[in-house]
Amino acid sequence: FDVDVAGGVSIKSKFGNDALAIFIKPPSIDALKQRLIGRATDNSEDITTRIEKADLELTYEDKFDVTIINDNLTEAKKEIVDLISKFINN
Repeated sequence: FDVDVAGGVSIKSKFGNDALAIFIKPPSIDALKQRLIGRATDNSEDITTRIEKADLELTYEDKFDVTIINDNLTEAKKEIVDLISKFINN
């Protein structure tokens, strides 16, 4: 599932060790802001809202089993696939 942090925490609390909660975060809030600006799909107000939301969501990181820093999309996807494969096979 791709859920927000509250949903992730809720799923993890319901399923415990039967669920793998992966927290995906940007290398920094500034990097996220630059990505959003570079995409040119949101206006500045929407970007500000998304940055504020991301800043709040980062406070939930410790409630997840593992954190992936998305500083390189290809590497992050590989890490996620590897984590899921190990989780399923255990």
